[in-house]
Amino acid sequence: MYLALLILWALLTFVLTSIPNPDIPVHFRFADKAAHLGFYGVMGVLCGLWRRASGCSAQQAVLQTLLFIAVAGAIDEVHQHWIPGRTMSLLDWAADLLGGGTGAAFSAVLPRIFPFLLTE
Repeated sequence: MYLALLILWALLTFVLTSIPNPDIPVHFRFADKAAHLGFYGVMGVLCGLWRRASGCSAQQAVLQTLLFIAVAGAIDEVHQHWIPGRTMSLLDWAADLLGGGTGAAFSAVLPRIFPFLLTE
């Protein structure tokens, strides 16, 4: 289940970042970084829970999730180079990593609080 949700979330993220020159009202400074943190945070939780449900230890799941987030974020940033009105940004990638890392950490802790997350 988590793999399907992860794929859908990653596709949604990729589709949204493919929209040329988005005319989204920004209500606070660094709103784009907050969006990166949020989207990749959810992606980190889903990826981490998928890896945990697949039998990985919490530590392995976090490391594998960080690798996935790093690659997915880099691909997303590079692809934005060719989208009109979008830019490739190292700071955006850093926000992706921070959000994904936070999500990965949550995926390690959440099953201790809510054990049903790792049961079928």
